[in-house]
Amino acid sequence: MAETERDPFPVKLLGRAQTRLADDVAHVLRDLILRGELEPGSRLLQIQLSERLGVSRTPLREAFRILERDGLLRISNGNKTVEVVELGKEPLIETYQVREVIDGLAARLAARRELSGEQRDRIEQAIKRMESAACSTLDIAAHSEAHAEFHLAIMAASGNSRLSEYEPMVRISSQVQVIQLLQRDDTGQSASALHDAVRAGDEHHLKIFDAIVAGDARAAERAAIQHIRTTIKFLENLEAKGGTGKAAV
Repeated sequence: MAETERDPFPVKLLGRAQTRLADDVAHVLRDLILRGELEPGSRLLQIQLSERLGVSRTPLREAFRILERDGLLRISNGNKTVEVVELGKEPLIETYQVREVIDGLAARLAARRELSGEQRDRIEQAIKRMESAACSTLDIAAHSEAHAEFHLAIMAASGNSRLSEYEPMVRISSQVQVIQLLQRDDTGQSASALHDAVRAGDEHHLKIFDAIVAGDARAAERAAIQHIRTTIKFLENLEAKGGTGKAAV
């Protein structure tokens, strides 16, 4: 793992119960992966991480397993090799095909309930952050983080506790995998076409939110499904030079 000027492990995770400690380690590593400080394809060394986090290898291995279930890490070679997952276009498209069902359901259920002030504020703040990140120049990292938060906020507002099981998949696909894919040099996607696609996606987000606030469950579900389908179309056309400008992300 490449050294940076700022130590990404500023806190030693000492004095915690073993199970809680594994969760804390997983939280730290997950945050580093989502921020891109642990890059896709990079190998995690147990001895180095144990020393830097101030924990033994047992909670570290448990944390690796948690992140493997989340789809962020790949463990192989008899638990000796641990790498940050690097996925291409096809796995991401397959993930969004599953999300067509999940996001549609979440939007429909959220529209059937009256949003609390806190729930509404969480969604609105995510929308504002997306708009700010795509205002003049596109900050894809900031936008992707807010993008994930928008969809997670709707899932939370749905009132269906089982949907929380899909939170890692939503965050990974909305935030991590999209950034990985768009930062590759061979996508052929121009900056202007990408910016247009992001703005089109933000218009979809507003339609989803408006339908939820209006209590129109069918419209909310339809808007959410359409958003996911246009994202899939964007990904399918990603290698076309300059993009079509008609898809959204």
